[in-house]
Amino acid sequence: MAAVAKGIFQRENGTGARRSETATAWILRAAWLTLPLTLGPALADSLDSRAAGLRTTTSVGLWALWSVGLLATLIPHPVTLTVVRIGGPATTAAAAWAAVTTDEPVGAVIAVAAGLLVGASALSAPVGDLFVDGASYGDERRFLLRGPGPVALLLGPLAWVMVVTGTITGPLLLADSRWIPGTAACIIGLPIAVLAVRATNQLTRRWVVLVPAGLVLHDHLALAEPTLLARSSISSIGPARQDTDALDLSQAAHGMALEVRCTEPHEILPATRNTVAEVQSVPAFLFTPTRPDTLLAEAARRRLPVG
Repeated sequence: MAAVAKGIFQRENGTGARRSETATAWILRAAWLTLPLTLGPALADSLDSRAAGLRTTTSVGLWALWSVGLLATLIPHPVTLTVVRIGGPATTAAAAWAAVTTDEPVGAVIAVAAGLLVGASALSAPVGDLFVDGASYGDERRFLLRGPGPVALLLGPLAWVMVVTGTITGPLLLADSRWIPGTAACIIGLPIAVLAVRATNQLTRRWVVLVPAGLVLHDHLALAEPTLLARSSISSIGPARQDTDALDLSQAAHGMALEVRCTEPHEILPATRNTVAEVQSVPAFLFTPTRPDTLLAEAARRRLPVG
């Protein structure tokens, strides 16, 4: 009876995780779809006093970005996750700007609420897992890894600022007939924005994959190449112990780290920058998914040794 109850719990947990991902994604899509009605009026009021050229250019750009963002929300994939996680916070920032520049207090409140909803859902863990799993094939399940600690706290937000400012500053200056600074901003800002987008996209390509054969850790920041640990080689998967001797591949990410212990030492190839990578034989290793509880539930459903 206990085994039957455990199996039912695992199936319900897995179904609940899928429902959470789908529901959050549809909240994001609905919020994005209605932005012309929720955020649009406040932005239009804020832009009303601007020069005609700047106002027109901004309006056309906003409609284009809204269309790209809406399409990205409808196609779960690691690439579109990058678009969503740049566009979501950008929407929040635009809502904040509109709220402090519009003369309509009700419109400002609606704009802020819409911007916060889009930003929060775009950055949510369920949306992250759903989008990276969009690239899965066959009987596998992908789970996004948390960003390294320094990236989450500093480098990630800095890259986002570089993307947004590098993309919009030059065109807006040109639209305002500021030809010299606008040209300079385009020459400098757009290449920087491209590099920042590429760096951001690399963060959405770090994941753990549960496959029929076992578990794959795909993290270019921690490993020179992905490592597969066969089902028969896994002793246990569970929360990391405080006194663990496992190799830390979590990149100082915040949140609960999971520990995979091996039945016998497992060979991995850690990523290095200044020296030639050397194979290490480890008894266990750590990683930090965005939703460790969901990963463990799926691992249990696949009858991997969770504990």
